Amino acid sequence: MSKILRYALPVLRHRGNDTAWAALLSSDSRFVIQEVKEDSNIPSGWAGLLCLYTNEASRGLVKCGNTDIAYCVEGVVVKPTEVCKLVNGDGEAPAYTSLVALTSYGELIAYRPVTGLRNLVLGAYGFDLAMISNESSAINALGGEVRLFVEPGSIVKASKLNLSIGRFTDNTRSKLCVMEFIYLSRPDSEVDGHPVYEFRKALARRLALRLMNRVDADLVIGMPETGIIYGIKAAETLRKPFEYALLNIERRRSALRDDLLDKVSSVHLKLSPVISAIRGRRILLVDDSLLTGISIKEASQVLRHRAGAREVHVAIASPRIIRSCPYGIDMPPDNQLLANAFSNYADAQRVLEVDSLTWLSLDDLYATADEAGIDRDHLCTYCLKGDKHELDL
Repeated sequence: MSKILRYALPVLRHRGNDTAWAALLSSDSRFVIQEVKEDSNIPSGWAGLLCLYTNEASRGLVKCGNTDIAYCVEGVVVKPTEVCKLVNGDGEAPAYTSLVALTSYGELIAYRPVTGLRNLVLGAYGFDLAMISNESSAINALGGEVRLFVEPGSIVKASKLNLSIGRFTDNTRSKLCVMEFIYLSRPDSEVDGHPVYEFRKALARRLALRLMNRVDADLVIGMPETGIIYGIKAAETLRKPFEYALLNIERRRSALRDDLLDKVSSVHLKLSPVISAIRGRRILLVDDSLLTGISIKEASQVLRHRAGAREVHVAIASPRIIRSCPYGIDMPPDNQLLANAFSNYADAQRVLEVDSLTWLSLDDLYATADEAGIDRDHLCTYCLKGDKHELDL
């Protein structure tokens, strides 16, 4: 199991910090737990759990009666006692928290919240190895086959001899997190069967249509790494050349860093310019989303002062993010969100040091959802419009 978890680590690196947490079950039903990195040796075991996290409280080992349970949660963090209740089927099921747990008896347990916000996918490698992940791409990358997108309010239990799927309740008001489609998930993942890549292509096309006759650029580049697809597809629609002119030598997401200096340093490691492609030219820089604006501001300075760009125009393939997520997605607080601090586009442009700034509209996002076969009312867009009662149950 150690090799499987080791290869799962780089697949899901984008969802966590520098270090992952591994819990392996040995033949004598004892847990071996270790913090691991991509170059670390993961302990051996016949069943295992790998947590990539940004909050240490989202993983742990708890004793529930006579059973030890290693667990990972995603979304709103719950107490270890709540993990015990969920595994034992006691009490109310969490509304905004998913769980993957492994018991000392070798039972793998997974729960998807009734709101549906956090994703869970059941897969298999052959007939004798079950896999559960929050992204389908992890199962595919390990050579497994996606068997089921777990429905909201469902709990999956897999042991050596049995697989069962039950429902806590049929009274679900499920929604899909829009940020999974825009930013969080890998582009080769699917969310409840909806391809993330196709959604992002459609967003990019609509963004390009907003830019036509408004921005005149010589070439398009994408912000590494998550802005590359948007940049390529926007360039195709605009009939402008795309250049892979910002190189990334830092694989971790700068938006997840807490320390400001660490965040800025991480951004610079992601922004190594190809000067020969940029110098003297008008650049359209495309990114998937804009939170604090630190990455875009640093990019504009790199493009102008280090690479010699004549103009820097910025296009964002999501609507303005104006609220931090209350449902467990890591975001800066409201007062650090640039779109919340500067409702005036001209002020935001001056702060970012760019010649123009274009966001996708909320109507464009909803039209993309319609195109993808997702009911627009089935998307959680709290961070984009701040409706506090959007997911009240």
